[in-house]
Amino acid sequence: MNADRVATSRQVVTISRAGFLLLLLAITLAAVVPGVNAQQAAPLYRVAILGANHTQVWDVFERRLRELGYFEGRDLVLERRWSQGYADRVPGLLAELLKVKPHVVVADVFLQTDRIDPAHCVPLLAIGVAEPYGACRIFPVAQRSLASSAKEVSAMHLRLARAAVPSASRFLVLTNSKLTFLVDYVREFQIAAASLGVAVEVVDVSGGATLSDVTSAITRQAPDVLIVGPAFDQPLVRRQIVGYAMRNRIPAIGSHVVDGVVVAANYDWVDLGRRAADFVDQLLKGIKLGDLPATAPTKFEVIVDQRAAKAVGLTIPDSLRSQADQLLE
Repeated sequence: MNADRVATSRQVVTISRAGFLLLLLAITLAAVVPGVNAQQAAPLYRVAILGANHTQVWDVFERRLRELGYFEGRDLVLERRWSQGYADRVPGLLAELLKVKPHVVVADVFLQTDRIDPAHCVPLLAIGVAEPYGACRIFPVAQRSLASSAKEVSAMHLRLARAAVPSASRFLVLTNSKLTFLVDYVREFQIAAASLGVAVEVVDVSGGATLSDVTSAITRQAPDVLIVGPAFDQPLVRRQIVGYAMRNRIPAIGSHVVDGVVVAANYDWVDLGRRAADFVDQLLKGIKLGDLPATAPTKFEVIVDQRAAKAVGLTIPDSLRSQADQLLE
């Protein structure tokens, strides 16, 4: 009887030990498996964004990536850098982004890679128009040469300026002769204006012209319309210049409605942002940069700001209002 009780006791102990081992194994797996799942769920791709500012273009770009199945924190790490519109900051920001070894860099600013070691180059997508400059190849989402783009944008700005102020005969154009695109833009603007018998004066800020120099030129020239080139640097200065013109009841035409211009026009960058996301998807799936399809910008976006027009005592003609993609009341 005593022997049977001892045997039974030993069996209970044996079973308890087995249960303990199973419990220990379960705890160990519970600790290990989440780590394995976390490793599997780690983002697979690193995409760098280099922009002037966080605008609607980038909202559309990121929304399109989500539509394509890429979610930040799960599939993607998005590295964002903003130049705040200052071109001299772009090379340093690009070099900084390349250090994190992204799979692709997407930019809406003019890229210069002459300071980049060719060994550090990655696919570079430019939203808008771009041409190769430096060590790394740049693929423009909008396949248009800088010269062609300058001609198209300047013609659009001149047409809209004349539509907004039909009586205008004197134009003042801001430029920076150190920027190739603006040089082409101003030349094309002058050619088109000359064919219409319109006088054009140019203020070049490349020689270190101050805000006071520019505002003095505006006062001296007393133009009917101020034209702000699309790649004119230093956004704060742009807005101060347009604000000065507005206080003197001189309407301005440009590319950025936030500057306070009466009419803003440029390529439809929202559409280009969506296209850029499609190109990123193809690159991440293994397509080479040189094999991406060449596409041209399809349309301009025209924004009419009636608040700015009212500030300078201008009534926007119905014919121009009907052309606007956006009408700000």
